[in-house]
Amino acid sequence: MTITSRHLLAILTTGAALAAAGCVATGGTAIQSHQKAMEGIADQEYFVAKKPIDRHFIGCAWSKQFGPVEDPTVGDIRTKKERSFSGLQQDFAYNMGIALGAQPVVAPVQGEVGLQGGSVEKAKLEGVEIITPVSLADIPFEADIPYITEALRLANFKIKEEKSNKANIGVSAGSHLGTGTAVAEIGSQGRRGSEGDGLVVAYKLHAIDKGSYEKRESGNQKLDLDKSVDFAGGSVIVKARLQAIEPGGGKSLPRNVLWACPRADAMSRDMVAAWVVDLKSVDPKRKSLSIAFPAFPKVEDCGNFSGVIFSRIDPRTDKIHRQKLNVTVIDADVTDTMKAKTWDTRVSVVDEAFNIKLVKPGEI
Repeated sequence: MTITSRHLLAILTTGAALAAAGCVATGGTAIQSHQKAMEGIADQEYFVAKKPIDRHFIGCAWSKQFGPVEDPTVGDIRTKKERSFSGLQQDFAYNMGIALGAQPVVAPVQGEVGLQGGSVEKAKLEGVEIITPVSLADIPFEADIPYITEALRLANFKIKEEKSNKANIGVSAGSHLGTGTAVAEIGSQGRRGSEGDGLVVAYKLHAIDKGSYEKRESGNQKLDLDKSVDFAGGSVIVKARLQAIEPGGGKSLPRNVLWACPRADAMSRDMVAAWVVDLKSVDPKRKSLSIAFPAFPKVEDCGNFSGVIFSRIDPRTDKIHRQKLNVTVIDADVTDTMKAKTWDTRVSVVDEAFNIKLVKPGEI
């Protein structure tokens, strides 16, 4: 793996401190353990976590400076968790966890050995997990942006919260892992806020392969109230309506709608009227979808929606196929009696197809 000078310094510093503390086993030193694991990662696939916590960030965009960047408008992505049986992944995850200040959460037992030997091998095998999305098509890929598609996690490790400005780096193995304890004190900033069982130590990134990208747009079409508009050769039908409830009736608008912006979603229980754009497909495998825009009370900057309404992977070409809906409310207003007064809206559907490619650390 390509390691930055900062990461290499952290690894070497940690290993040197452990070795200086007398943590040398019959099989070699802690620094040699680190070097061996680093040399084994020949695939150069993983990015080291900038802030190691028990969160996988699957589907988030990746920033070179900040790491995972969350988008509050993107829904939850279904994930799956599998145990790693790869020696390279186990070595890498374990050694990066130690370098980042991790310790197994199992109770230590008496006896001290170094970071080499059977206890380490058992510890590595105990809980290295690979977290991935159930479907890569669920990730909201955009051009020229890498997205997190895999997280490497130490299930039985944590970073201990320290109130002082020193961080204890503990490596203690319990009875079912083997025996051993190695502790070093290294001056650093406290790691408060990172405590928790499990530790994500690295991510794998993918991005759109621009050479494979295909796009077909319907063009903006006027969307009138209570009139259907066909897209994608008639396979997708879009229709808009105004839905209102009686003020003071103790009821709220239906909860099974997707609000166009987070603020409207937060105010939805107090919303009296909403413009609802319904999507239906002639394909029985595809679910219907209703997108709501606030009508009363109005919400500023909540007149646009752009999102993926359908996605799948073609196993013959490995391409991700998806449809995106774009809705722009230019002008909309209701009367005092919650009837439609003004409604000027444009809608378009975009069909995309593309392959994705692995992004290596040296490419960012």
